[in-house]
Parts: sequence; C-alpha cells; structure tokens
Amino acid sequence: MTSVEHRYGVTVLAVGGEIDMVTAPRLEKAIDDVLADDPPALVIDLTEVTLLASAGLRLLATANERFVLATANKRSGESGGFAVVAGAPATIRPIELTDLNEVFDLYLSPDDALAAMGPKHRLRQPPP
Repeated sequence: MTSVEHRYGVTVLAVGGEIDMVTAPRLEKAIDDVLADDPPALVIDLTEVTLLASAGLRLLATANERFVLATANKRSGESGGFAVVAGAPATIRPIELTDLNEVFDLYLSPDDALAAMGPKHRLRQPPP
C-alpha cells in the first residue's frame, strides 16, 4: 500500500489502493514514520490510489499541518515543502471539492512535484 523513496532531497511517500476508514490507519502509520525522519520536503504520491474517502482527506490535511509545524519549529521558521500528487479523478476531485488544493500544493505527477520542490532543496548550501 505504501513505499518511501528519497529523490533529490525530497521524501516521496507513494500510496496505492483505497484510502478509507479501514485502510487509513496504515497510511497514518506510514506518514508518522516518514515525519519521524524529519524530511526537509515531503511529497505524498496518490497516483496509484483508486479511492480517496474522507478519512484519507483528513489524513492529508493533518499531515500537511504536522509537517509545516514540525519544519517551522525545528528550522527556526524556515519551512520546507509539502505537496500531494493526484492526477486521477478518484483523487483530484475529492481534494478540489474540499478545497484542500488551497491548503497544500497539488501536482499531477511526481515529476511535476519534484521539479517544483527538488531544486530549491538540492541547491541549498550547508551553513558555514
């Protein structure tokens, strides 16, 4: 159902199948595990998701909030990037109907998200 990949300094959590009340706890655990690693940028890729129910929408909103707060707290106000990839009607429609696309960045493909988020993190220079 989930896999984690690190590309260009961005952590990508890929999710597949249905996200509903039954499967949401597994996704929540995967999100918890990813956030515990304190990633500088996080993309949740819903490309392989076939159903995004309200439980999944709540998890996305909560994950965004947790990521933004953790990043701001740990990096003295410097926030990283959080984005969701949703290219199919099964995922993009519920996100847009609930206006979550106004809360976090939404991309149609993982490559689009990485192109938007990756370079700023790849080019970041370490402190002297």
